[in-house]
Amino acid sequence: MNIAVIASLMACLTFALAGPHLTRAMAPHLAVRLLVPSALLAAVATVFVLGTVAFTWIGQLAEVAEYGTWSPHTLRLLDPIPAPVAVTTGALLVPVALCALGNAVHTGRALLAVHRACRHLHNTDGSPFVIVDSEQPQAFTTPGLRPRTVITTGMLAALDGPGRRVLMAHERSHRDHRHTCWTLTADLAAAVNPLLRPTARAVREATERWADEDAARSSDRRQVAATIAQVALMGTHTPAPNVVAAAAGGQVTRRVVALLQPAPRTRACHLAALVALTLAVAAGALAVAHTGENLFEHAEPTASARQAPPVGTG
Repeated sequence: MNIAVIASLMACLTFALAGPHLTRAMAPHLAVRLLVPSALLAAVATVFVLGTVAFTWIGQLAEVAEYGTWSPHTLRLLDPIPAPVAVTTGALLVPVALCALGNAVHTGRALLAVHRACRHLHNTDGSPFVIVDSEQPQAFTTPGLRPRTVITTGMLAALDGPGRRVLMAHERSHRDHRHTCWTLTADLAAAVNPLLRPTARAVREATERWADEDAARSSDRRQVAATIAQVALMGTHTPAPNVVAAAAGGQVTRRVVALLQPAPRTRACHLAALVALTLAVAAGALAVAHTGENLFEHAEPTASARQAPPVGTG
């Protein structure tokens, strides 16, 4: 099992290291759609491998083996993983569970706060754009099954006509593509496997670049860059809630630089690298599952051994 476990964990580690680079190197819409499920797979695979190693060691306890069909002594002889390593992997599952639970609680509270703050906001014409009378310059898209874009009169007053069109196109992209769902999923994967936090941050930035590119399709790229920079300067004093998608989110400097260049394209080498890493993560987890299953199968007593009477009886 040692080789399978090491190979699987190395695949997850390599994915975590390469994730941010691949996210920024690929076209934003493709990066988000591919990296988020791959990151979630890497997080699940990491927990599965750690759990398999820990359970293999726990299965060597006679009290646990009573509930199964394997011999704890035979399993102890077959299992090549040292006890300190198995105990360490089992202990790692505790903070992983706490981080995942903490992320779920924090996200749930934030979503509830946004829902309570925006539930009474609506337009009589049924438009997804909600204009709020406020001097604070804000614009963001709420999460949920029916996302809405909230724009204050202060934001509209601060922008000229082209800038308003860019802002609305940007927020429309957030709403139509459910960018908040993508970022929350990436954050969940990072909570399960902290090594994926840089990838989650890169995914959040990629959703902003995705919205920027959508806005650039209906406007001049330099105009979009200027508007994003202007909105970001206003947003430094009035940040939007951290679970919503806003035009001022992400690394503004990198977004502006990207908009001043031609539209990004995904190279075949980057796509191939992502596919290879994802397959390696999946193959590693499957190898650990197969190896662990074989260990328990070989630890089961033979039929003759189960039927043989105890020594000294007759």
